[in-house]
Amino acid sequence: MNKKNLFLIALAALVMLAVSGCSGAMKPGKPGSSGKTLELMVVASDGIYNGPTQKVVDSLFRTPQVALNFPQPRFDVVHIVPSSFNGNSMFQAHRNILILEVDPQGLNKIYLDNDQWSTPQVVVRVTATDRRSLDSLLLAKGERLLEEYYKQEYRRMDKVFSADLNAKIINKIKEKYGYTLSIPEEFELATLRCESDFTWVLKRTKDFDLHLYLYSRDSVGPKDFEEAVILDNLDTVLRRYVPGPTEGSYPGVERRDFFYTRDVVLGDGIDAVETRGLWRTYNDFMGGPFVCYTFALPGSGKVYTMMGCVYSPSERNKMVNRRDLLMQLDGICRSIKL
Repeated sequence: MNKKNLFLIALAALVMLAVSGCSGAMKPGKPGSSGKTLELMVVASDGIYNGPTQKVVDSLFRTPQVALNFPQPRFDVVHIVPSSFNGNSMFQAHRNILILEVDPQGLNKIYLDNDQWSTPQVVVRVTATDRRSLDSLLLAKGERLLEEYYKQEYRRMDKVFSADLNAKIINKIKEKYGYTLSIPEEFELATLRCESDFTWVLKRTKDFDLHLYLYSRDSVGPKDFEEAVILDNLDTVLRRYVPGPTEGSYPGVERRDFFYTRDVVLGDGIDAVETRGLWRTYNDFMGGPFVCYTFALPGSGKVYTMMGCVYSPSERNKMVNRRDLLMQLDGICRSIKL
């Protein structure tokens, strides 16, 4: 690892960059974890990491994040050798750590430890008898490892959000929908029409806008969770409640690009369908990525939707990371509690 990268990691640790979160118990006496949002520190000797193993790591963590209008990797990966990592409290405080080891006398196994050196933190140690076995183990368990690191990101975000919440908006959401979200203080209520089933929350800055749309509708059965139905409802609600910037313009989903849909479990064990894609403004030029969650609550007879949209035009600030901005909205949605 070159001196420049070592300096950047050290600086990140010292100033405690990064959005952080904590749902769940925190281990007492542990320092707060450090590192940038969606950054992974890989600890491995050059002999292990260089070559096929690095390609495996890249295929898991540096593949493009789905449904972004500007390609960005899932994680920013930083490699450090064990001699620099071991005994160094600054590096060991990193939020996401992946340790790769080869021991001919050992076992092919993955160990996971939460909050080993700092909190919140995920440390994954992968050991194998040879490099080929190490690579095979990483590939076999890669999706599970991704889930653990994403959980960590949501924990850190929830911690930061919870330190300065907008109680007024949270209470309005609770009264209207029966659930709560960790809405940071800097968000504001932007609903233009007093509709019982729709709420619009936003954050505006000079470089970007974050929009969160919440609404509910009567359930019509299993079709509520089909991708085509979800997208049609998003189009209907956005056109009805969110004005475009110019006359005759209106927002909707970008049908010319692909969508990513999967089943997930949100906070409090809520089964939901996650949908990702791009949104656009018809008859205008605005657009960006979105993440959406659709779910039902027992006994309500309704289907609920949370949609987070990022607007960050490149002419405002080319350094803004849309992946990380969308992660903030994702973290708010994932903070749901009944």
